[in-house]
Amino acid sequence: MKKSIIYSLLILAVGAPIWCYTAHAQTTPLNAPGGGVTVQPGGVPAGTTGTVQPQTPANNGATGPTTTSSAAPDPNASAPALTISGFRRFGDPMLESLIQLGLDNSPNLKAALSRLEEARIRVQVAQSFLSPSLRSSLLVTTQSLSERRPLSVPNQADQLPRFQLNTFQLLPIDASYELDLFKRIRNSITVANLQAQASDADYQSFRLTLASDIARTYLLIRGNDAEQAVFRRNIQSRDTTLSIIRERFRVGLINNIDVQRAETDYASLQVTLKGLERARIELVNGLAQLCAQDPTQFSVPAGTLPAAVPAYPYTAVQVEQLQRRPDLLQFTRQNQIATAQVTLQQSSTLPRVTLVGSAGVLSGRIGPWFTPSAATYIVGVNASVPIYEGHRARQNISLSRQLAQTAQQTYQQALQLALRDAETALDNQTLLRQQIDLQGQTLALARRTEQYNRELYVRGLATYLEVLDAQRTILTAEQQLVQLRSQENQYAVALLRAIGGDW
Repeated sequence: MKKSIIYSLLILAVGAPIWCYTAHAQTTPLNAPGGGVTVQPGGVPAGTTGTVQPQTPANNGATGPTTTSSAAPDPNASAPALTISGFRRFGDPMLESLIQLGLDNSPNLKAALSRLEEARIRVQVAQSFLSPSLRSSLLVTTQSLSERRPLSVPNQADQLPRFQLNTFQLLPIDASYELDLFKRIRNSITVANLQAQASDADYQSFRLTLASDIARTYLLIRGNDAEQAVFRRNIQSRDTTLSIIRERFRVGLINNIDVQRAETDYASLQVTLKGLERARIELVNGLAQLCAQDPTQFSVPAGTLPAAVPAYPYTAVQVEQLQRRPDLLQFTRQNQIATAQVTLQQSSTLPRVTLVGSAGVLSGRIGPWFTPSAATYIVGVNASVPIYEGHRARQNISLSRQLAQTAQQTYQQALQLALRDAETALDNQTLLRQQIDLQGQTLALARRTEQYNRELYVRGLATYLEVLDAQRTILTAEQQLVQLRSQENQYAVALLRAIGGDW
């Protein structure tokens, strides 16, 4: 009867743990939808590089990035797609393809994802302490006791017969189960769960940072392309003008100084164009590194700046949007971890109650193994109560509280910096739009002045130096306009990054 009761207690401990806890740290990482990018190293002549091309899938004749579906993210964590969805507002399939290429191949991002998986496994390890612990092993030993073994009562003969001790233990099952009366285990699971969510926020922060760096570098390349286009147009115009001036000098209408001025200006434009081409190569190589591609097999075709720059719909940055940033979410999780650590340290000062039991078959010979009389068991309750440890527990609690205060102040500092970055980007974007409008008016006036000076020069009423000065003014105005538009795109990327990827 007693054996049946003991076996029933063991089965109950195995099959019905008192408390169950489910962690919600499983946020499936998501490859955000967007156009694909293919690097084509093959099928090109020797000495040339492959080209990165956007893939636009066929979908009823529509062009645009593909959209992939994924599992729903955890409600307590940031939405993975949010970190890059804002970059689709530029309406550039090539940009979306490059971002997706970087997200798929970046070693740093894969390392962040690996850390996230590690944190999720730690949650499962913490949850395992809510279940009973069962162990089993086979024990076979033999021991020969000496004839001169010590005795509590000395023997006059000082010698005893040799004694052989055999132990045969079959399938001993040791069971232990801690009663989580004071929520020590559940508090540790809470900490592990929050750490997993912090790792998820860190992973999302890596995604946003990588996408922002790719977008920034790509738009710098497009700004460089726009500047090159300005210089090529001016070189083409000066080439035509130089041919006319040379012909006029040949027939004796002008002197040689106008020809030399035109040739010097033409050569200066070519030198500047070569400098822009060199800067573009450096930007493309940097973009290849961000996308984890071989620079020798990576190239970006020439293009223009996006026609539409994402416009923030509010006059001021909303704090709620900043709090959605992955890095600020990570600080929030760290605050929660610090607070949970205080509770965990407090629970460590309370008693720990554990049910222990062991059952099996024990015999000194192999023969009686399977007889009922060979059965053995032990059942008990182990209670551990800390009495004095040099005030270690009290100091650990104080340390956890101080860490919580430090985490809170760190979060406030990060929030202020995020607000400053977002407001700076928004203010610069607003002022740049006004500056671009004024620069456009300046360019129109410069072109009108150049046309007037050209007409006077043809009639002999002005020198070529005045025409050349007007042409240089147009070039400077066009270059500044392109640079302002490039800066506007850069601040749009900075704003998207500052508010968490999208609004």
